[in-house]
Order: sequence, then C-alpha cells, then structure tokens
Amino acid sequence: MAKLDAKELLIKYLSGECTEEEQALLAQWHLNSTADREDQMVGFDLTEQERRNDLDEVWSRLQLDEEKALFKEERPRRLLWPSIAAAASIAIALTAGILFYTSKSAKEDKGLLTQRQTQQQHLPAGGNNAVLTLDDGTQISLSDAKKGTLVTESGISISKTKEGQLVYHLSNINKPNTYNTISTPNGGQYQVVLPDGTKVWLNAASSLRFPLTFDHLSERKVELKGEAYFEVAKQLKNKKGERVPFIVLTEKQEVEVLGTHFNINAYKDEPAVKTTLMEGSVKVAGQKNTLVLKPGEQATGGHDRLSLSKVDTEDVISWKTGYFRFNDTDLKTIMRQASRWYDVDVVYAGEIPPILFSGEVSRKVDAMAFLEMLRYLNIKFKIEKQTNTRNRIVVSL
Repeated sequence: MAKLDAKELLIKYLSGECTEEEQALLAQWHLNSTADREDQMVGFDLTEQERRNDLDEVWSRLQLDEEKALFKEERPRRLLWPSIAAAASIAIALTAGILFYTSKSAKEDKGLLTQRQTQQQHLPAGGNNAVLTLDDGTQISLSDAKKGTLVTESGISISKTKEGQLVYHLSNINKPNTYNTISTPNGGQYQVVLPDGTKVWLNAASSLRFPLTFDHLSERKVELKGEAYFEVAKQLKNKKGERVPFIVLTEKQEVEVLGTHFNINAYKDEPAVKTTLMEGSVKVAGQKNTLVLKPGEQATGGHDRLSLSKVDTEDVISWKTGYFRFNDTDLKTIMRQASRWYDVDVVYAGEIPPILFSGEVSRKVDAMAFLEMLRYLNIKFKIEKQTNTRNRIVVSL
C-alpha cells in the first residue's frame, strides 16, 4: 500500500471509505497504542490532562510531531476540542478518542469498524441534494437527475454538470416576472450558476428565488432563506463602466453589492442574520441603520440595530469547504448546525451551561462520529428513533 497521509486516512475511516487494508492499519495503530495500558477503559473518567496525554501519545505514534504541539496550549476559560492549525484536523483527535475509549479489549477492535459502518446507515452525513422549482410549479429533483440538459424552453437551457452544479444558459430572451427557486433540504447542499453568471453555494435547509431575466439596466435581485455563499458576476449597465447592483433580500436584511464574494446566514432558528464579506464591498441595510463592509467584516442583526465586527472568514465559510469549524462557539449553535446537516431534531435534557468549544471536523463524517467528539468531552447524548419522523438527539451534561 502506498504511503498514506494520516489525516486523510483518518477522515476516510470516519467517512466509512477505508479499504480493508486501511482498516487493518488503523486497527494495528490502536493495538500498538493500547497494548501497554492498564487503564484502557477508564474512558470518560479520565482527567482532561490525562486525555491530553493520551492524545499526545496517539499523535506521536502517527508521526505528527508538528501538530502534536498544538495540544500543549493553555486555554483556561474554555473546554475545547483540540486546537487546530491549517494543516491539522479535529478528525485525528476524534479518532484518538474513539480508538482509546470505545472498545474494552483488542478482541472488539474488528467489531468497532463494522459497528461504525452500520451506524452510518442510520445517521449519514449530508450531500448534494436539492429541488429546482420552475415558474409553472414543476419540480425537478437535482439529486436524482442525470448530468446534461434538464430543461429547454423558449431560449432557456438548464443543465446539470458532472460536478453536480446547476447552470443556466440564456439566448437573448426577455422573460420578466418569471422565477425559479432552488431549495436544499436538511442534509442537502448545492451549487447554482445564475443566468447572469453569479455563482451561489446553498447550505442545508436553504432556498434561493431568482428571476430568469435580470434587469440589466437597474438591478439584479434574489431572495434567500437559510445560508448561501455568493460570488457575484460583475455586470455593466453602460459604456461608462457603471455596474449593475446585485441585491440579496432576506427577512431581516437587504444586501447590495456590485461584484464581490460574501456569505449570508439567515436561518430563522439563528438569533440574528449575519452577512460576512470576503472580497470587494457590500452595503447591508437593516431596519434601523446601514453598514458598508470591508473584507473580513461581518454585519449582525436585522430588526434591531446592525452591529459590525471583525471575524475569521475561514470559520464563516467552512461549511462551503467541507468542514464544521468552531471558534468559541456554544453548544446550542453547534447542535443547530448538526441538526440541519444530519437531518435530526435536537432536544436538551436539563440546563446546558455556557461552555464554549473550538475545533474543526470534516462534514463527511457521519453523525455518530460527530457526536463521539462531544461525548469524549463529557457531553452525553442518546439517539431516539421517532415514528414517522426524523431521528432525535437528546443532549445533556
């Protein structure tokens, strides 16, 4: 077997994509790391320092000395997932927790891999899944549709690329007041190239309504529910070089841009709408004030007064690049994201203290792997199967 990158191998393991040979390698790592341990199964009763020592040991065995140093950082005010840098992944720390604390003997190692693959069937990660609703109400399931042309009508061609992207092609038509809507369910995401060339990535449980023909002389306007990342195509309205503004309407904000990259989080179950700028310039209008953002800034609010803050844009768009990434994030915010991506309901047993978490995990992993990370930090959970509805996760401390 060719030499594997440890991070990639562990993510493949958590995603259920390991070959038998790769699974055997992981099992051997586990055996080597636990062979001399007398306290294999103290499990979740270990102190945080003991857990850190265990994780350091796994890191060393995987020859990740550079990343291992990250676990030595002192962060007294927060209970953290292991800290990360650009080259590190929480998947490694998560796997360390699973390998150390989920089997009572070497005899169960083989069953561990089989069990995780079975669990994936019940709570899988999300993926490319969306529905396109045409102006006449016709609905097309984009996850079921084959690549190629989906619709051709009156100079409009809508196609699906081999990468799963929805693309519009227009031939000098003018169809005012004709709209399409692309919607993703819980556990879904999708990318669409709008008729003007603007690229949009939709997160789970989101929808975008847009016209087939934009008014190229005044403005381009779309309506968003949920979360989306935009790369707006620049468009000129005259020979003087004036640009046609692109406007995104949400329930609580109106965002106007000329050509830029930005993210809008406008879920109804989030406490506030957040617009974050990566490149260019945007104007965000709330009900009480208006802000002009610079790259790296975020406007928060809507019905109340908008506030401005500096943020790590990589945290904001981590969903687009295939990760959950948290930085001093409370548990309920984390579980709202998990609920949308894994299509589960989340309820809490008792009061949840204001503990903050930081870390990163691939969105390819199943819900059980995601939850094991929380259990490793003494967050308890159980999954309840509901009749005629989606599963429910009960969270407690």
